[in-house]
Amino acid sequence: MVRRYIARRLGQAVVTAFGISLISFSLLYVFPGDPAEFILSIRYGYEPSAADIARFREEMGLNQPLVVQYFHWLSSALRGDFGMSWTEPKTVMELMAERLPPSAELFFTTFLISVVFAFTLGILSTIYRDRWIDHVSRIFSLLGISIPSFWLGLILIWVFSVNLHLLPAFGCCDLRHLILPVATWSFSFMAIKTRFIRASILEELSNEYIITARSKGLGENAVVLRHALRNALIPIITYLSMSISHLIVGSIMVEVVFSWEGLGTLLVKSVFERDFPVVQAMVFLSGVMMISMNLIVDLLYTVIDPRVRYGE
Repeated sequence: MVRRYIARRLGQAVVTAFGISLISFSLLYVFPGDPAEFILSIRYGYEPSAADIARFREEMGLNQPLVVQYFHWLSSALRGDFGMSWTEPKTVMELMAERLPPSAELFFTTFLISVVFAFTLGILSTIYRDRWIDHVSRIFSLLGISIPSFWLGLILIWVFSVNLHLLPAFGCCDLRHLILPVATWSFSFMAIKTRFIRASILEELSNEYIITARSKGLGENAVVLRHALRNALIPIITYLSMSISHLIVGSIMVEVVFSWEGLGTLLVKSVFERDFPVVQAMVFLSGVMMISMNLIVDLLYTVIDPRVRYGE
């Protein structure tokens, strides 16, 4: 049963990745205007001639049939080759490799801090529900959900950089530059997850096996941590894996606000400059990463709860 489930999930992942590759490739033709004319006008600073445009299209393979262009792009992408950037004399992978370390530092720091605090607040607000710590946690969650990240980032810059002169407003990539972006990004992410963790554990506490555990004389801490939390992990981990997309989207806003030279600012820059090879690569790789995360979480279900049976 487990092998059949793994094979089915792998097949679904491959089909989904194929669909994402189609979407990524089609981005070249979604934007209005001729990309060759736009890129050449940026490169040379004047209106390119018809001969220049034709030569550029031939060099980039844009004059070939769409099917040929797609399979050539896909075969190269599967080898990790997304071609040259249209605006800089570097390959797409070189540009992304330069921007990956700052983004990874910001991403993993935010994710680790957010998950630790979300679990802590969610569990505490469950154990001490309807007490002051639960009320504080719910107010915190409401504020985190309501306040946009870009607005919070600007407020933190105004308070800690402009007025107090304690932290730098822009740039990367040391500890002092990391504090404000992580605080901005963690606030909304942590608040949403705290609310979900609390709700998941409370739902488990309403089941009959919890009543049995309490009737045996177990304290509230043991009931929550040893019984309710374990069974609540499946929806929690699923939700955390789905939240990776929230982090990816949030990285764009946070990196732009704080001028953090990561993949988010590279994507925004490439969209404005119509550097389609970079945009295609980032969309495709982001989709593949999401598929991989969901696949890993699906496979972890059997470890978290062996009673789960798939396909039944």
